[in-house]
Amino acid sequence: MSKSVFKIAAVAAGMTLALAASAQAVVITIDDATGDAGATIPVTVSLNTEGMDVAGTQNDIGFGDGIAVAAKANGRPDCAVNADIEKGGTSFAFQPSGCTAGTDCTGVRALVLALDNVDPIPDGSVLYTCQVAIAGDASGEIELTNSNTGASDPTGNALTTTGVSGNVTVGGPPVGGTTIVIASTTGDKGATVPVEVSLTTDADIAGTQNDIAFAAPLAIAAKSNGRPDCAVNDAIEKGGTSFAFQPSGCTAGTDCTGVRALVLALDNVDPIPTDSVLYTCQVKIADDAADGDHALTCSNAGASDPQGNAVTANCTNGKVTVGGGGGGTPTTTPTQTPTGGGGTPTNTVSAGPTSTPTSGGNTPTRTVTFRPTAGGNDDDGCAIVAPAQSSSAWMLLLPAAALLWLRRRSR
Repeated sequence: MSKSVFKIAAVAAGMTLALAASAQAVVITIDDATGDAGATIPVTVSLNTEGMDVAGTQNDIGFGDGIAVAAKANGRPDCAVNADIEKGGTSFAFQPSGCTAGTDCTGVRALVLALDNVDPIPDGSVLYTCQVAIAGDASGEIELTNSNTGASDPTGNALTTTGVSGNVTVGGPPVGGTTIVIASTTGDKGATVPVEVSLTTDADIAGTQNDIAFAAPLAIAAKSNGRPDCAVNDAIEKGGTSFAFQPSGCTAGTDCTGVRALVLALDNVDPIPTDSVLYTCQVKIADDAADGDHALTCSNAGASDPQGNAVTANCTNGKVTVGGGGGGTPTTTPTQTPTGGGGTPTNTVSAGPTSTPTSGGNTPTRTVTFRPTAGGNDDDGCAIVAPAQSSSAWMLLLPAAALLWLRRRSR
């Protein structure tokens, strides 16, 4: 492989493309976005090639009070390259080097490249998308600054590059709505504890979807067949519910980092009562777990009404507190209070201690509009025969006529 593909130097917080001057400027743009206080929203970064062949780019996204690029369960930025541009060597790193996401990070560095593919990126392409968490008390327009921009052509020559910053316009906090809540609980080192996931809603919800991400010292246990040790609440009568470890093809206990849950029934589209437990998962605590709180992160939330229409859903994180003699038995009846105020009611959720989502950083309230479209790089395609491996387009979003036909047939 030619050394001229990219001139890359390792620096403290990530890699940096070597840059040089040229006459014309490539433009990297952080696109504007809107979202409610307390929500997590996707923000795209796009490329204008100005007629030049661009094989790779770099830029830094800076953020401050009221807004931050969210982190995955592994502590890395929750950003994903656009799969269509086939730049599989792309990487993201929080800035400054050594910072802790949600505490003292002030930016993300993105390098978009592939050592095995130096084909030019089409003009106007989305380079990548980052999930941006908005604080519960944020308001107005908040800037995402764009700096340290650079680009390279297919032969490794640096191109003059400029960046355009973006703005996130913050609306009011969500009032009422639909929220999927991962409960919090306590447990001892080496114990396996039940964690309930519940629904609070002011709408008719026939089915839900969400992902639970975990990291050492926590892991959702596996059954003898290798499937997640999770069970739907029989009282809601959603017999089509399914669970799958994520990412697709991972091995439980080795490289799985989450579980996807689809709660639904093709023969029962009756609404799920608010404050219902949707399902329960068994969570293993490692023998060497440190005392303290360990996160169970909720994402990819979605819901559908009995007619198959998508309903906007929020998602709140849970935690397992290790130590304190919990012994694997959760306490009961916490109060789950969505962030942001603005008239949002307080909801009582069964199982687990008090779980209050934070207003930013690593533990945002996530607001997702559930649409029947393909997901990001980390999701699999729609698969009717195995809905727990699918992305946002899943069985609940069948045409309303088909759902109603199934319902009449079951009577």
